[in-house]
Amino acid sequence: REFRSKLPSSLFYKGFEIVPLTLEVGDYILSPNLCVERKSISDLFSSFQSGRLYTQAEAMCKQYNTPILLIEFAGDKSFALVNRDNITPDIQGNSIISRICLLILHFHKLRLLWSRNEPMTGTFFEELKQEEDEPEADEREFDAATDTDPIEFLRRLPGITPGNIQKVIDEVENLHALSKM
Repeated sequence: REFRSKLPSSLFYKGFEIVPLTLEVGDYILSPNLCVERKSISDLFSSFQSGRLYTQAEAMCKQYNTPILLIEFAGDKSFALVNRDNITPDIQGNSIISRICLLILHFHKLRLLWSRNEPMTGTFFEELKQEEDEPEADEREFDAATDTDPIEFLRRLPGITPGNIQKVIDEVENLHALSKM
C-alpha cells in the first residue's frame, strides 16, 4: 500500500535505497532499531476506531528499540488534528487527542513524529537514520513479497517510466538484483 503514496518517490529522490517488501510490522524500517508506522489523518482516525493502531503499536514495541508513529498531514490541510477550542483537559473516549495520549501512556517506547508532507517526512527520515546501521532485507522475504506480477510491481517503483521500463527489464535478472543497484 505504501507504494501508492508519494513518500517512496520522495525518499528515492533523496537517495534512500527503497526495498519493496511486505512487512510484518510497520511501514518503513529505517534501521535494525527504527520502525515507522505511517498514518494519514483519516487512517489515524480509522485505525483508532478499529483497534488496529493498538495492535500495530504493540508489535512495533516488541520488535524494535525505537518504534515511531508518524502522523502525516496533507500539505493543503490545516496542521491540526482538532480545533483548538475543542481540546478539553479531561480524557474522553471519543477524542483523538485523548486516544493519542492513552496510546503513548500505554506504549512508553513509542515515539510520535508529526509531519506536514512527504518532503518533510523524508528530511525527518534522513535525520533519524544518521549514525544508524542499514536494515537487512532477508532475500526470502523479498522473494515472497514480490511473488505477484513482477512487471506490474516494477511499474509502481519510483523512477520507472513507460520510457525506461523495457531497458530496466533487459538489464536486471530479477527485482532483488534491481534493489541492489
